[in-house]
Amino acid sequence: MTLYTIISLIIILIFSIVLSLQDIKKMTVSIYVQWASVFAAMTCHMIFARETMWIYILSSMFCGAFYFAVRKIAKDKLGPADVWFGFFQGLFLQPQMIPVCFGIECIVTLCVINKRFGKVRFPFIPFMAAGLIAAFLIQVIFM
Repeated sequence: MTLYTIISLIIILIFSIVLSLQDIKKMTVSIYVQWASVFAAMTCHMIFARETMWIYILSSMFCGAFYFAVRKIAKDKLGPADVWFGFFQGLFLQPQMIPVCFGIECIVTLCVINKRFGKVRFPFIPFMAAGLIAAFLIQVIFM
């Protein structure tokens, strides 16, 4: 495991925990924490992986665009913080790992949330964080 991987994992864990706790407690997330997460990820890439940084930027744009499309299709059921977290996710995942992340998120969400919730709002960032952490670890182990 390289220093780049360790620092990336630390950034992922810190911001995933902070944003998940904010989302669970308040059902809203500070935009400043979201910007700090993206800034920390970009700084990590600029220091350790400047030559391959463009791949992660493209992944970030794809993830953010996907969640933005879901937000619009679902008539704003996802909040803007979920879209921002999508940008954060993409900054750590290679393009081939993005569907894995989405699949993990869906499976974890379906296992935890059942029909009792119905139309009640629930925090989605903890599920997104679980998908990001699992997909990142799979990426580190197998790639």
